[in-house]
Amino acid sequence: MKKILIVEDEEELASNIAEILSGLDYQVAGIVDNAISALEFLEGNLVDLVLMDILIKGDVDGIDLAYKIREKYDLPIVFSTAYSGTEFLERISSDIHEGYLLKPFTLDSLKTAVFFGLKRYQERLPRPEKSRGSLKVMDKGFLVPIPFNEILYLKADGLYTKVFSKVKSYLVRDILKSFEDKLPEEQFLRVHKSFLINVNHVSSFNAKKINLGEVAIPIRRGLYKELIEKLHVE
Repeated sequence: MKKILIVEDEEELASNIAEILSGLDYQVAGIVDNAISALEFLEGNLVDLVLMDILIKGDVDGIDLAYKIREKYDLPIVFSTAYSGTEFLERISSDIHEGYLLKPFTLDSLKTAVFFGLKRYQERLPRPEKSRGSLKVMDKGFLVPIPFNEILYLKADGLYTKVFSKVKSYLVRDILKSFEDKLPEEQFLRVHKSFLINVNHVSSFNAKKINLGEVAIPIRRGLYKELIEKLHVE
């Protein structure tokens, strides 16, 4: 379960955010309202993401605190603020945050910001060696190795399976189930009886469908929570 530190000087709002995050299966590691308390907390606690209000108590605001946290801990940071003026936006370098949440926000916008904050952070980390392999398929008499990272999704087509990569698609005489054993489970997920997707290419999703760029893939009932956990890992 991912641990989130909330840095927010509005006590009631911080409590509401904590309640929402707990309901989304995140663990609220702590709630603080100033930079000194945040840095002291991080000294002795493991955190996966910091949800940071820009205007907090004390002489150090959230933006300056983010630079300190990034330098010392390199944690993903999602900003939240009621201010959208350029005086704040110009100070927020893309190097110090993975998301930006404008108050007042909805449950869905909070969920999306935290989810993609974690995902963007993971995407900039070095890829594990096992994701560098390839899937070998026959195409017009030739054996073609398709790098795992190049595969978008696979679709069942009777006794065949269509493999869709970034550049082209391949029709392979084999059932979709057999590909689950050939592809790394931390990177690929069977989201529907007819679809196996590369979770690294998910751009957005809800309880009914997953978007891989411009391609929409249906999601089977009851898989939403598992998909969230899988994407958090990657």
